Amino acid sequence: MTLLELRFYPIEGKQDCFKVTVEGSSGEVHHEPGLPFLDSQTPDVQDRRFTVVKILESTKFKEDNFSEEEQAWMVREQLLLPERNAFEPDYLATIGRRLYQILGQDIQQLIEAAVAEAKRDRIFLHIRLWFPAEDPKPVRITDYPWELLHNQYGFLAHQRVTFSRYIAYRSPCPNLPRVERLNVLLISSGAGDQSMGMPYLPAVEADAIANGLQQAQEQRHIQLEILESATLKALRRRLSERQTSAVPQVLHFDGHGFFGKRCNEIGCKKAYNQGATQCECGAPLGQAQGYLVFEDSDGKADYVSAKALGELLGNLQRREQPHSASGIALVVLSACKSAMSRKSESVFNGVAQSLIGAGIPAVVAMTYSIRVDAASAFVESFYRSVGEKNSLAIALRQGQSAMDIEGNQWYRPVLYLRWEDNEGGQLFKSVEPDAVSQKNLPLQQVPSTTKSKVRKKPSRVKQLRIESLKQNLEKLEQDYTDVAEKLRRESNPQERNNLELQLENIANDMEKIEQQLHELEDGDE
Repeated sequence: MTLLELRFYPIEGKQDCFKVTVEGSSGEVHHEPGLPFLDSQTPDVQDRRFTVVKILESTKFKEDNFSEEEQAWMVREQLLLPERNAFEPDYLATIGRRLYQILGQDIQQLIEAAVAEAKRDRIFLHIRLWFPAEDPKPVRITDYPWELLHNQYGFLAHQRVTFSRYIAYRSPCPNLPRVERLNVLLISSGAGDQSMGMPYLPAVEADAIANGLQQAQEQRHIQLEILESATLKALRRRLSERQTSAVPQVLHFDGHGFFGKRCNEIGCKKAYNQGATQCECGAPLGQAQGYLVFEDSDGKADYVSAKALGELLGNLQRREQPHSASGIALVVLSACKSAMSRKSESVFNGVAQSLIGAGIPAVVAMTYSIRVDAASAFVESFYRSVGEKNSLAIALRQGQSAMDIEGNQWYRPVLYLRWEDNEGGQLFKSVEPDAVSQKNLPLQQVPSTTKSKVRKKPSRVKQLRIESLKQNLEKLEQDYTDVAEKLRRESNPQERNNLELQLENIANDMEKIEQQLHELEDGDE
């Protein structure tokens, strides 16, 4: 895989244009285009970028979502049929061609040469979209769907090209150690909120992830764990388990995402759309930002802000020192709108951007709403590719391909990368094929100890959880034997106290697992 970096800069004192640079063989090539999607046929020139965002958010045209002025502009731009009853068949390509045209001929030639070379060598071209951390609101280069770039042959993403986004946060880039085995922690939240138009979600993605990881788990490349309950409290407790449980390198959230506002008054926590300024309880509402919809103890929606999640994961292990120990390297957000930061003041107000700002090296997120079937197809193919030890950039592209490139879902997953020497986000150490054990190892998962009031887990997932618990119990029994042997040989009183405390903790963990096994094996499906 080869790398081509497009760098985007605002121009000081100018709010209607920006600068793009690419490093070529003969030096830096740059271009200063005007902002795309401006509507000059209105009394005051209108910026229609958010009209484009609404188009890309849609699965089909709905008249009520667009004003008369927006519809007129969409017809002129050949995005909407003259009858105003459906999008033009090639509306995505039209948007992509417009973005490609404004890059300028010199930059286009460099891109064309890099694409041709990748095709000739049968490798992927990784185009990294570089953005400054301080992206002024009138320009907001990050708002544009650059992943839709389209030349005369089609979308670049369909020509052996994969994209990632890089926001140049001021702190140093992490340089992650690669792993022999990847631990994936899945949080599967079915919580919905009818008042915000969010239905309860079926439990289909856990099976899709398990299917995608099947071969990798047989080769002991990846271990999948499902969080016991999809609450923030359970996540915080799981991430604090440093002695008896493997620290996850990948955190995957499956559930609703939301971009808007939330009341922060104790006992309220009601969510609102971006335009709201005051809660029903009378409390003022703050700035709009991204939320993930976890479950509370009753299975109802619990809006966890991007800032709160970023603080939790960032404090777990700061990733910004070179050669730091293995920890969370990737967060995958299947939640709808988890990368969106539309009309907000900061590029870090979207969940993905906030996590990058908190020091997480890589985030895969959905820029727009995504259908459940499309999300499931993406994660199954994505994890199958990751399990084959492909980079995240390649896995993203293969996941997109599984979503039907003829439809309007494939462009919704995006990849944020921020670490040195990442080769497109390579998580694994290189290993010789004959060094990989082919032993058939059941996929390790952690069971749910709470029953959902709105959905049931598939029986296959339940069986995998039982197998996982038995393996965890075997490991704890071995740990208990090892610590007991150390205690037998230890003469230092302080060290003996520490070892006795370890034995007590391990015994408590064993008792909990035995109780969970009893509940799962004897309980109803």
